[in-house]
Amino acid sequence: MRALAVVTSSLFDKIEDHNKHLLRIDNVEIPLAFVEGNFPDFDAESDQNANFVLVKKVSFSLNYRDLGIVENAWQRLKGATIDTFYPIGSDFAGHVIAIGKNVTSLTVGDLVIGNCFYPEAENGAMPGIPSNHSSKEHEIYHYGKLVKVPSYLTGVEAGALGIGTQTANAMIRKANIKKGDNVLVTSVTSNTSYFLLNALWNMDCNVYGLSYSGKNIALVREHFPFIKDIFAVKEKNIPNTLLIDVVLDSFSDTYLELLLPQLNINARYLTCGIFNQSIGKLKEVKPTNLTLLIANLMMRNISFIGNCLGTTQDLVSGLEFYETKKLLVDSVFTEEDSLSDFILKSFNTESDKFGKVIYEYNEIEEEAEV
Repeated sequence: MRALAVVTSSLFDKIEDHNKHLLRIDNVEIPLAFVEGNFPDFDAESDQNANFVLVKKVSFSLNYRDLGIVENAWQRLKGATIDTFYPIGSDFAGHVIAIGKNVTSLTVGDLVIGNCFYPEAENGAMPGIPSNHSSKEHEIYHYGKLVKVPSYLTGVEAGALGIGTQTANAMIRKANIKKGDNVLVTSVTSNTSYFLLNALWNMDCNVYGLSYSGKNIALVREHFPFIKDIFAVKEKNIPNTLLIDVVLDSFSDTYLELLLPQLNINARYLTCGIFNQSIGKLKEVKPTNLTLLIANLMMRNISFIGNCLGTTQDLVSGLEFYETKKLLVDSVFTEEDSLSDFILKSFNTESDKFGKVIYEYNEIEEEAEV
């Protein structure tokens, strides 16, 4: 059974170059590699597995959050003197290949993705992301942490949809967007913003974009023709007369203070993440004048809303968008491609990308290990 993992240095040295990569986060190089692990032990008749299913992955993709998982895993593994590893990955799609005796909502053969409902528990399952190890080719999940993939989506496409779709549609729901509102999407070329723009496609509001660097703006305009204008932080070209009613922001530590003067009375500022989340960057973050920040929010009755993931309905309704529109995919990698190319594209460290980067598992017949 294959998996993409953070590995110890001793194991890294034994893996062929095609299947490994040193990922630089700040000034630290972290060894990643494809590894072979044990097939999970799943007895469909046991009481222990009554509410669980075994899934064989078709595809997976990496998200910005995976950088934090990688860094934390390396903190635990870097001192190890044995060959060991920690599988990573957040988004996936796969087929159900075995089900527990209490499971009635899924059947063998169903194509499924992870359901990251949060913060309330559903179907007897814990809220949150189903697994931080979703690159594992075979994995056991509680049935309540999975949703069926609609027939109009392929297994490859579905492997990039879960977290972004659920998060974006939760943010749109909470934003309470009204007819004629000016809505600004920040980091307009990021993957999260693609999902936000998809959710805004048919809404009766004025959508604007904001990029930090101004890179790939022409491609964004082409793919999302309803956007009225896209601004760039480096060009300082946001009109002073433009007042924003809703901000949908992936990286609040980058944009919040910058955008305060542009916010309208009763504006809603929603964010789902921060940019400077590595150990090194957190040490370098400049302190914010919290008193001034809160005063500015209060004086204009601005609502600041933090968002983590979303509900099952956010995910299900979000997937309906793709019945008529295609997922924005930059590239699909397989075992024929080098791992370095996949990692560099996924995290955009040395190359541009436009859309999701997906890894597709080739079909290999495997038998459970005894």
